[in-house]
Amino acid sequence: MNTTVTPLLTTSGDRPDAAPALSLRDVVLEYPDGERGTLRALDRVSLDLYPGVYTAMTGPSGSGKSSLLAVAAGLISPTSGQVVVNGQDLTALPKALRTAMRGTSIGVIFQQPNLIPSLTAREQLELTVHLDRSAGRSAKRDARVRAAELLEKVDLGAAMDKRPHQLSGGQRQRVNIARALMAKPALLLVDEPTSALDQERSAAVVELLGELTREEGAATLMVTHDVEFMDAVDRTLVMVDGRLQ
Repeated sequence: MNTTVTPLLTTSGDRPDAAPALSLRDVVLEYPDGERGTLRALDRVSLDLYPGVYTAMTGPSGSGKSSLLAVAAGLISPTSGQVVVNGQDLTALPKALRTAMRGTSIGVIFQQPNLIPSLTAREQLELTVHLDRSAGRSAKRDARVRAAELLEKVDLGAAMDKRPHQLSGGQRQRVNIARALMAKPALLLVDEPTSALDQERSAAVVELLGELTREEGAATLMVTHDVEFMDAVDRTLVMVDGRLQ
């Protein structure tokens, strides 16, 4: 179901011309919490993310950052509120269609790359298309071209035929990033992409995500504790006790 959401005002009081790739409206997420009843992980969160804008979200552990990513990705349904991605109301979709959205409109980059040991870097990116029985030769050919293009963008053109054990930690994370962009998602959700990297490689990954956000036109939301890299992002959000500050 396509849904129109009135964009939130920016800090300047204007509404951007482009429609938001992600709109959250009064999102509440509660979990059962034993004898205490419920734990409110998200407390009436409203947020818009726009194409080509690189947003970082910081905050203390347990503040709700991971919960917000999970709701935005359609992995968890909120207790109440609305989640609209690329014009689709996730809260109105069955689980199977929400899963399908993560293969088309939503790209997710997890902390660990979780690459398949037997596949080359390029094959990691092509895998989804090859598993699709309805995909014809043209789709598979297009996927091969797209995979090579993305690996060039993340500076792995010379390593696209290497397997994970032949790549450094930073290179594996770059494959992870390229894989999430294969379907040209409108929304890119990134969970602590530098947690296993040293400072130099962390800075390179954060900057690369900014470049790809602008080149690919995705709306990117990155959860991170690395506040020293905030100069690379367009916008910073702070989550405290389930609320955006």
